[in-house]
Amino acid sequence: MAAKTFIAMLGAGAAFIVIGIAASIYANTAVAVSLDGTVKPGLADELSPDMNVGNTALMQVKGSTFDIQVKDPDGSIVTSQKDLSNFTYELTASKAGEYRIAIQNTGNQDVQITGTAQTKSSPLEFSGSLMLVVTGIIVIGLSLRFRGR
Repeated sequence: MAAKTFIAMLGAGAAFIVIGIAASIYANTAVAVSLDGTVKPGLADELSPDMNVGNTALMQVKGSTFDIQVKDPDGSIVTSQKDLSNFTYELTASKAGEYRIAIQNTGNQDVQITGTAQTKSSPLEFSGSLMLVVTGIIVIGLSLRFRGR
């Protein structure tokens, strides 16, 4: 019985380590995510993709009337326009960091947002991946208690 427990815990610990390493590598890789959404009249929405230099975000916003503002990671305004009903924009990141895209619906009908952005995960996800690795090491350590002598 102890030998089976040892093998099971050893396997589980190794799986935690492999998954944690794979997830930590993936955490810094930019992936395309959807920006699709709807903003109701009188409300606002803010999109905040975390982009590497050269990553792109392509968006199209349509609706009654809206204001839009795009800021770079330093807070500098990339573009700001008011009283639009149709807006298409391709953002190419010139700086690494979190960009802010604010859309304020000033009209009386829904505003539709469509598009994609290349974004990477937050530092919190990276720390979660490392916690998997540490958990795997602990489980392997505990499994040694059950190995046959």
